[in-house]
Amino acid sequence: MSRSMALYNALSDISVPPEKAKAVVEAWEAEVRNIATKSDLVRAEKQLIQKTVDLGRELRGSTQEISDTVKTHGGQINTLSQAIVTQGIELRAEIKEQGNDFRLAMEKQSNELRAEIKEQGSEFRRAIETQGHEFRLSMEKQGHQTDTAIKAQETALNQMAVKHENALEQQGIKLEAAIKSVESKFKYVHWQLSVIVTVVVGIGIKVANDFLIGK
Repeated sequence: MSRSMALYNALSDISVPPEKAKAVVEAWEAEVRNIATKSDLVRAEKQLIQKTVDLGRELRGSTQEISDTVKTHGGQINTLSQAIVTQGIELRAEIKEQGNDFRLAMEKQSNELRAEIKEQGSEFRRAIETQGHEFRLSMEKQGHQTDTAIKAQETALNQMAVKHENALEQQGIKLEAAIKSVESKFKYVHWQLSVIVTVVVGIGIKVANDFLIGK
């Protein structure tokens, strides 16, 4: 077995990761190739072995520290998980209790609201019936008053119509009398015009005869 393989196996035995063990072996081989004397090789080998031991010790310390940390955090996580579970149980119980209280309060308010709505509905119906009755009475009263007013207006209109008819009759009589008077005056004027025309014509004829005789 070569020295490189022996070194790699030694590193693996102390739980050095394969990548790091391979890197150590490659570094050792590189140093071996550059070193010509046996004493240098022995010194280099001792240094590598010491580095390997130190690295293994550090890795074991780091591994132990990580393990302790994991254990510590694991305990804290378990404690926290138990607290979360406990709080979850308490929260669910509280929510359930509050839900029951809320449902009871909602049912109570709903019953009170329905009762209030029913009562207000009854009062509203009674108010509507009362207002409807009062409205009907008011309409009947106003109807009687309207009928009376209409009858009074009809009577007044009839009286005014009679007065207008009488006035028209009187104006008709006066108009007929005026027309007759105008006709009489027109006949008189027509007679006068006829007399004047006759006189003028006679004078004209006489003048014409006298003129003709004179010649």
